[in-house]
Amino acid sequence: MRTVADPYREWDVAYMLGSLSPAERREYELHLSGCEGCASEVTALAGLPGIMSAVPREQAAGLLAEDHPVQPAMPPASRVSGRRGWTVTALAGAAILVAMVLRRRGRAVRRQAAGTK
Repeated sequence: MRTVADPYREWDVAYMLGSLSPAERREYELHLSGCEGCASEVTALAGLPGIMSAVPREQAAGLLAEDHPVQPAMPPASRVSGRRGWTVTALAGAAILVAMVLRRRGRAVRRQAAGTK
């Protein structure tokens, strides 16, 4: 179970990016088999390596070299779970899609009504 005291709660990104040692990777994979919370977080991060690989290495290094204001870290209690974040995103996308379909149907009905007069 993933709790505040869970020593693995911050390993998900390191695992996805291949930053864990072989021993840590085996240990974390064993933990994932019994921890639904951590497994859910890893699933939510599955696309991260692909997204990061889309940025050229030189550009990424340049971002690190630039002087950016540091954002304060959010307290762990306010962290939105991966599942909730994906659910909200999916619902927003579905709402936009429904609105687009309804708008097109409305236009088609108006055109059809105008053509039958």
